[in-house]
Amino acid sequence: MMEKVTLKVSGMSCAACSARIEKALSPMKGVRNVDAVFSSNMVSIEFDSDVTSIDAIKIALSKAGYPVMEKDMPDNSWNLRSILISAAFTIILAIYAMGPMFGLEVPFHDEPAIYATVQLALTIPVLILCRKFYTKGIKALLSGSPTMDTLVSLGSGTAFIYSLYITFDTIFLDGAGSGLCYDSSAMILTLISVGKFLEFRSRIKADDAVRNLLSMVPEETNVIRGGKEVRVPIDELIVGDTIIIRPGERVSADGTVIEGRSSIDESMLTGESNPVLKETGSPTFTGTMNIDGTILIEVTETGGNTMIADIANMMEDAKATKAPIARMADKVAAYFVPTVITIAVASALLWFIFGRSVAFSLNIAISVLVISCPCALGLATPLAITVGSGRTAEHGILFRDAASLEMIGRADSVILDKTGTITYGEPTVTAFSGSTSVLSAVAAGESMSEHPIGKAIVRYCIDNGAEPKEISDFEYTVGKGISFTCEGHRYTVGSPDLYGGELDDVDDTCAHVSMDGSYAGVFNLSDGIRPESKEVVSLLKDRGMTVHMVTGDNEQAAGSVAEHTGIQSVTASALPADKIMAVKKLQATGHDVIMVGDGINDSPALAQADVGIAMGSGSNIALSTSDVVLMNNDLYNIPRAVDFGRAVLRNIKQNLFLAFCYNALCIPIAAGLPYLFGMAEFTHMPMLAAAAMSLSSLSVVSNALRLRRYRPGY
Repeated sequence: MMEKVTLKVSGMSCAACSARIEKALSPMKGVRNVDAVFSSNMVSIEFDSDVTSIDAIKIALSKAGYPVMEKDMPDNSWNLRSILISAAFTIILAIYAMGPMFGLEVPFHDEPAIYATVQLALTIPVLILCRKFYTKGIKALLSGSPTMDTLVSLGSGTAFIYSLYITFDTIFLDGAGSGLCYDSSAMILTLISVGKFLEFRSRIKADDAVRNLLSMVPEETNVIRGGKEVRVPIDELIVGDTIIIRPGERVSADGTVIEGRSSIDESMLTGESNPVLKETGSPTFTGTMNIDGTILIEVTETGGNTMIADIANMMEDAKATKAPIARMADKVAAYFVPTVITIAVASALLWFIFGRSVAFSLNIAISVLVISCPCALGLATPLAITVGSGRTAEHGILFRDAASLEMIGRADSVILDKTGTITYGEPTVTAFSGSTSVLSAVAAGESMSEHPIGKAIVRYCIDNGAEPKEISDFEYTVGKGISFTCEGHRYTVGSPDLYGGELDDVDDTCAHVSMDGSYAGVFNLSDGIRPESKEVVSLLKDRGMTVHMVTGDNEQAAGSVAEHTGIQSVTASALPADKIMAVKKLQATGHDVIMVGDGINDSPALAQADVGIAMGSGSNIALSTSDVVLMNNDLYNIPRAVDFGRAVLRNIKQNLFLAFCYNALCIPIAAGLPYLFGMAEFTHMPMLAAAAMSLSSLSVVSNALRLRRYRPGY
């Protein structure tokens, strides 16, 4: 049986790490697909549980150097205390090594053997504190899957070994002690550690949305046990418990109100700021805020089965999957590190062949190794996805995966279902023609019915002054309507067939009333059009999108709604297969299609579309087959989702441009291109390379974080 699991791992430092993980897991029997996302340290694996197990996958990850950790555990790969100590030693070393260049007198500068030994002593603590670059980098190199750590360890290690050779020559063979680059070795490690720490902190900021959401779940709650009110941790709640939620408290479990009345702020789930009235029978959700009344709630879901847990899981899944555009960066990253190593070796050999010193040639090799940055490539896409999905969640727009967030930004066509999407999905009475004296009797009769039309009629009658009446002999005829007796008169409401009447223009939008076999009036019914529908269609058109409506309703009803909303392309009386065909026709002509619906009959089309959007009030099947869920049924969230998708896609392209341009410009510079044109040589280029490498990642992170400030224009 195919299963999917998302694991958080420790130790991912660049896009090449993602490729290494995918290379380690993909050959495993039973593993179908692996997505390793560097920005979130998440690995998503599809596998056949009959062939392999989660434990086997975890063992394989550990052997590859990326042990699995709990999702709520912080990744301590970048320890601030170690970085600060390393920085202190590096600063002292840099002053001691480079001070004489700027006229600064340092101890033992005139005694080469001691001068070299002091530098060695200052460098060793830095190497020990930053040893993870060596342990992970060399292991990755030996396994044939070099990573960023490999580049750093080769660059820093080469500088250290060369300096160690000069130190040996100075102490034992009376060498001059010139050409030491201990400071470069230490500076590379420290600068990159500082840069990675800043990048790590920025990535945490990008992931604030999930943490903020889960922080709204209370740790304890009041529950009735044995007839008494006790306070317990929410982990101890079970389905069927009765919890007490007072004003100012957050709801501690999903459930149903069984006593009391209050307004609840559900904005953390839906993005809708207006409080929602809750009374007996109303559903409640974990983490929402009770405002003004005490309510008793019967628990229906706890822990990982609650709505807030589902939302958090969807957001985590979106972070753990890759957008299609990321595949290009992944392919580049897979070959990037070996290519850089080749360029570094070739550049050093060429400079040496053309007469430059060993020290100069090694400086070139070290600079190329250090300045190259697969991290920026790896961060370009997933970080934008993480920030973007967090921002959309604040509006009640939930994306199931990264591909959907990218694809909605590319889409150029929208198909809207009518009932429950453009309209409210429930009937309303628009008018009554006939004697108003029958309204009280009709209201009394229809109050016995559970049919949606009956409920709409009751609402209309009460709004128009109906008074309570008693009825008897109630009958419901399937597909026809109801009949009953009230105050000695026999009434029917529904089809004229119920009382033997014959009318030429009978249709599904009318409910006819008779009293004692004579016509007494007619209710005109309509599935009310959402007031925002027309403007939403206009907004979608303004974005260059074609808008279509596909509905199972008849042509007359569909045409009326289309005319009101400004939709020109309409398919009426559509079965589920017809809705799929409408999507396929657009796809066949090269369009990327969004399908919006809410019912079971929409589910096949939602699955077929490039992006399926389900209204939050829709059926469970529609919700499960969609790519996007609108939690608050706000139609404005359709163009908002498109805008967010386009903003994320634009941000990804900017990030990739920054990453590719950085490497395209910096690698030739590090390889010594400026020196060919007579520019001054700089012996401490490796340190500049390390700083530039860190800045490249930070530039991509900073650009992605700009999405946190993005707001649609309406």
